[in-house]
Amino acid sequence: MGTRFKGDTKDPAVNVTNWVLLVTIIFSVSARLGTKIRLFKKLTADDLLIIASLAFGIGQSIVVSLAVGSGYGKHSTDVSSPDMDQVMKNLFAGSLLYLLSLTFSKLSLVVFIRSLTPSTKDKWLARGVEAIVYAWAVVTIFGTAFQCSLPHTWDFQNGKCFNLLTWRYFIAISNIVTDLLIVAQAMVLVSSVQTTLGRRLVFAGIFLPRLFVTIATIGEIAFIKKGTRTNDATFQMCEITIFEVIIQCLSIVTACWGQLNPFLSWMRSNGLKLDGVEDPTSWSYKMRSQSQGRSKSRERENRFENHESFPLPMRRDQILVTHDWEVDSQSSQTHIMESQTHH
Repeated sequence: MGTRFKGDTKDPAVNVTNWVLLVTIIFSVSARLGTKIRLFKKLTADDLLIIASLAFGIGQSIVVSLAVGSGYGKHSTDVSSPDMDQVMKNLFAGSLLYLLSLTFSKLSLVVFIRSLTPSTKDKWLARGVEAIVYAWAVVTIFGTAFQCSLPHTWDFQNGKCFNLLTWRYFIAISNIVTDLLIVAQAMVLVSSVQTTLGRRLVFAGIFLPRLFVTIATIGEIAFIKKGTRTNDATFQMCEITIFEVIIQCLSIVTACWGQLNPFLSWMRSNGLKLDGVEDPTSWSYKMRSQSQGRSKSRERENRFENHESFPLPMRRDQILVTHDWEVDSQSSQTHIMESQTHH
């Protein structure tokens, strides 16, 4: 035990990182789901996708912990042959669960961004990004599943495998590319919002934290060669695993970030609308309700025509609407009605 933390083993670092970040993603998803249910009384497709991402993330954390229990983190010379087989099986399963978790977190964010705009152009852009994510998932998951010869596709030490170094570089770089596409998709939406620069920056700030996933992936790339071309895999691969756990955590947290209470409340107060979960107390909902079954003045007709020409969140006046305005307007209407009643 005296040498446990002196570099002879890395299992404490792997285990601590693994479990701490697992708690983090569970908390993040729980906060997101709690917020959505409290505000909208329902969950949507992007919520189901993030739940799937969390489930695979939990599975990945479990198999990493099992690998540590079998000797992962120790030098290969200190790991028996049966334990080495178990380590490789767990790492193999962990890689697949990791990719599945990333896929669903990416899709959750793409679908969320798509739900924020009624623009046909933006929705087609979102579908294009979504298709790229699906393609990335199919290639990386099936490539990882069959990286070594059958039947022991998990045996990267003794099996006949394709170039694992190149393959791991490909996964990391393509992961960066897909995340940058998601951020670009969000920035296109932000640029189309007609509002003040300050509010546009706030809106952009909801999605820019996704770049932390890219930064963590770049950090992983720095250790891929060291962890792949080695005869001491159980010791040298630990940094890759730690970065994968970090990337998985950041991917889920940043997919939940924009759906936490402060940001959803901000978007609601500025007239933004989530497909399928429009709040009955929102300005846009009440305006549509009031317009039904009522003859409109010329001003109201012009306003309605503008609404058709510039759907949410494209209109400047809708973006600048706040709940304070709405409350004041309702209060004024109440006073007018009371005055008419007294007369």
